[in-house]
Amino acid sequence: MIKWVLRTLSTCSVVTGAVALAYVAPPPIKTPEQLPPAMRAAGSIALVSQVRPSAPRKADLSSYVPADPDQTWAPPPWFGAEEALWTLGQMDAHWEGGDGPSVKSRSVFVFDVDAGKVLFEKNADNVRPVASITKLMSSLALVSAEPDLEQEFCIGAEQYPTRSGAISRLSTGDCISGWDTLGAALVASDNRGAYGMAKAAGMDIDRFVERMNSVSDDLGMNRSSWSDPSGLEDENLSTARDIAKATFAVASHPVLRSVASAPFWDLHRSNRESPRRLYSTDRMSGREDIMIEAAKTGYTDTARYCFTTVLTTEDGRRLVITLLGADGKMTRWADMERILGWLKTQG
Repeated sequence: MIKWVLRTLSTCSVVTGAVALAYVAPPPIKTPEQLPPAMRAAGSIALVSQVRPSAPRKADLSSYVPADPDQTWAPPPWFGAEEALWTLGQMDAHWEGGDGPSVKSRSVFVFDVDAGKVLFEKNADNVRPVASITKLMSSLALVSAEPDLEQEFCIGAEQYPTRSGAISRLSTGDCISGWDTLGAALVASDNRGAYGMAKAAGMDIDRFVERMNSVSDDLGMNRSSWSDPSGLEDENLSTARDIAKATFAVASHPVLRSVASAPFWDLHRSNRESPRRLYSTDRMSGREDIMIEAAKTGYTDTARYCFTTVLTTEDGRRLVITLLGADGKMTRWADMERILGWLKTQG
């Protein structure tokens, strides 16, 4: 699998000049010991990505203006790999129409990164609750604050979501690092892990939610608004197009991409003797015919079943696919198969 991933990335960079412009590959890891403990056994994707790079440079956001005065949007300087984010502007284009895949999800957006082209959309700008896909925005808000992810903190009552039915593998008093709050939230969709991002960023919940909304604006997600870090509240609203932008940003970020692609995460708590392994909620994870760069599931009774991902197909095609509002638990996965099957029939 590792050889296939490396071969695919190499092939893409040679054959399609656009990949080199849209994606900046992280420096390779020389030994597994350079990985965080949770990632040392977390699958082949982690072994070809730099998980703990140096922190992005600090920037004075108040003085930031685009280099081109006619440019209405430019990548934010806090991102650390801004050149990759120019792809987000291409996502504002619309599908040219024609025959598309027969999908059941209420909102769908499919984008070819290398071609810079929208391949398919269905109600892509309809505003909807997006459930735990919100955690992608929480992770972006966390890294925008440039925290020390090695620093530990202990989970308290303030990290407990108030909505009934919210589950978590973290207990009050558990002491974890910023890396583990990211791993719990992005890999296993843990709700207290998501709330822990605010503490890892050195903020209270209200201020952190403000940061989420600010980061959303920075990424040109013009139809999105956020009310809590976990996505449990129905006021976390976005569109398939906007979520595709957030997913691509996570897949391109030098800190987040390896966490968001991991098939599992070993949660280390300093107050407990052994780690707890948390498995990904992504049903596509581990497949041999695709490489997942980032993925996130979501579900609430209102949002229904959601999924978003950045992946590379076996033939080297790099795609962003977002599905929102599928009625059945298996419908989002069936829609993914329909989309991937349809793409194979396209020239």
